[in-house]
Amino acid sequence: MIDLATSPLLQAIGWALLHSLWQGALLALLAAAALWLARGRSAELRYALAFVTLGLLVLVFAGTLVWISLSGDPLPVSGTLAVVPMAEGQGTLTWMVRLHWVFGPWIPWLFLAWILGFSLRLVQVGRGMVWLYGPCLGNLQPPPAEWLARFECLRIRSRVQAPVRLGLSDQVDSLAVLGWLKPVVLVPAAAFLALNPEALEALLAHELAHVRRGDFLANVLQTFAEALLFYHPAVWWLSRRIRQEREHCCDDAAVRACGDPLLYASALVGLEELRTQPNLIPDLAPAASGGHLMSRIQRLLRPQSTHVPAAPLAAFMSALLLAIVLGVTTLSATDAPKPAPAASDPVEMDFKQIRVKHQPEAPAYPPDAKAARIQGIVVVVLVIDTKGKVTSAKAISGPPELYACAVDYAKAWEFEPAKVKGKPVPARFKLTMPFRLR
Repeated sequence: MIDLATSPLLQAIGWALLHSLWQGALLALLAAAALWLARGRSAELRYALAFVTLGLLVLVFAGTLVWISLSGDPLPVSGTLAVVPMAEGQGTLTWMVRLHWVFGPWIPWLFLAWILGFSLRLVQVGRGMVWLYGPCLGNLQPPPAEWLARFECLRIRSRVQAPVRLGLSDQVDSLAVLGWLKPVVLVPAAAFLALNPEALEALLAHELAHVRRGDFLANVLQTFAEALLFYHPAVWWLSRRIRQEREHCCDDAAVRACGDPLLYASALVGLEELRTQPNLIPDLAPAASGGHLMSRIQRLLRPQSTHVPAAPLAAFMSALLLAIVLGVTTLSATDAPKPAPAASDPVEMDFKQIRVKHQPEAPAYPPDAKAARIQGIVVVVLVIDTKGKVTSAKAISGPPELYACAVDYAKAWEFEPAKVKGKPVPARFKLTMPFRLR
């Protein structure tokens, strides 16, 4: 377990998973705003926005994984001690150090939980594939002869270039598309008896729209993204929205093919009456029964009722804008010029304003603290004179057992003189030192 916990690949995946939480939340927020702005546009546009956002989530996760793998552990180890003060120009290192300090011990367990969930999702996808390409394709029956010619004419009218097979299956209770290079449209045998020819033709036009758009392949990629980032609520929200808009796109194509929204809506209702189980067909195969049936019918008959109400999102965006304004105001107040100190008083500075002349090697871990497994982050306040020499050092926070080691280590640093308007001045600043045992 110790060797596994210190594996660079495990650490990289664990931190990439952790970073994906805020990355996914940010992308989902942007997608929600974009979808709200596109609420009056075509379903094709909303589908593209949701699908691209889901793809970006996966790419950002992969990019973060590569970046962490190449950059290595931001807390290098010297023996059993890691001392990483904030270096010049790295104003963000303090929160990074604290982040690693808080979540570092949990990274191996985070990885194990993810690999378990990812494996279970892959098993579910594999079972769905086996079922689709086994019983569904293995027991196909030819449709009535007159429907072969009718289906071919419909394929040409739907501008589907690839040859498409039409087959009857007793394994499905709804029309579905299987395959990408050699697609097959599966039709339950009861559909030919329960639906009139015009209604069934409208449903076949819906499935041919799936074929023309390459939705089976898109569905497979989407399912992989769901398995990879199964833990993120943004992924499931985006996937649900993608499937909803995908069905809307194909509904629009079916209405254009049959020319009558009421006919197509009645066909959907008739198809729903044939279904025996709500989730018989896996999400891998785009089906005419996908999505929320009532909302799809309402959208076809009353398009204006399908727009998402703007009030909740508008209120949220207003709150976000207010928070940004308050944040900018706070930062402006923080950055406001302060009264000039007396000539003999040290000038308060950030560490990133101080140039380091020499950083000594990390000291040995205090034996008593090591034996007691005491760890923590020690903050030391340093004062340097006009020549950059440390004149005083005082620990102000952290485990008291580590104070002496931190202060002695801080006094061994050498700095360039701090300057204000080109003149050397005494300066006071903080040095953050995390003590970590491995």
